[in-house]
Amino acid sequence: MKEPSQAGKVFALSILAGLIAGGILVGINVALVRPYTMALADIELENLLAEGEFDELEYEAQLQSIYFLQLYGSIIMGIAGGALVGGVFLAGKITLSPLKATLLIAGIAWFVLYVIPTVKYPPSVEVMFDPETASTYQTLLAGYTIVSGLSAMGIAYGVLKAKMKQKAYAAAALYLAVVAGAFFAFPDFQSEDDPFLPQSILNAWRSSVSLSITGFWFSLGVICGLLWSFGIKNQMKIF
Repeated sequence: MKEPSQAGKVFALSILAGLIAGGILVGINVALVRPYTMALADIELENLLAEGEFDELEYEAQLQSIYFLQLYGSIIMGIAGGALVGGVFLAGKITLSPLKATLLIAGIAWFVLYVIPTVKYPPSVEVMFDPETASTYQTLLAGYTIVSGLSAMGIAYGVLKAKMKQKAYAAAALYLAVVAGAFFAFPDFQSEDDPFLPQSILNAWRSSVSLSITGFWFSLGVICGLLWSFGIKNQMKIF
């Protein structure tokens, strides 16, 4: 097992990597996601004006909350992601170099915590501007993400403890079976507004969100691996 001081360095560097990756995510959101968000906000504004339901203060507050989430939410996500990568690395028995290990952990986290939940509940424009809809959507997304994450952790732990060959294939098969069951068990989320939006803008917005999250997890893995490799003077021995 690692020395406590070394484990502390690994975890601290993981948090630092998360902060850097969170900053990168902020930059991607500003450069790539925000222009489409603004275009969708303009469409929402036109709809509110046409319906006679425009409240300037409420509309501006909602826009500010969206930008606040893109900024500070990205930093919080970075810290949480760094803690996750560092914690998994310290708790698991990974016989890989630091960079390969962090890319593997970050890649799995991206798939389990983003790809799988997003297949079931893709980003919705209606969620951004309707607090009631947002509450329902976030509850469903959070529940499905928790099921995906906990099942992945539980299955990985159980397979590692079991005496069997092809552990990676067994873990993947069990995980996919669990999330497939959850996919049908969780209720669908039906957006009333999204089908009526310009599909080119909607698809571009969703693609930009996907690229930003993918870029975040990839950069987190790379930065973590580089910091672990060069930030710790003593060579890191993986358990």
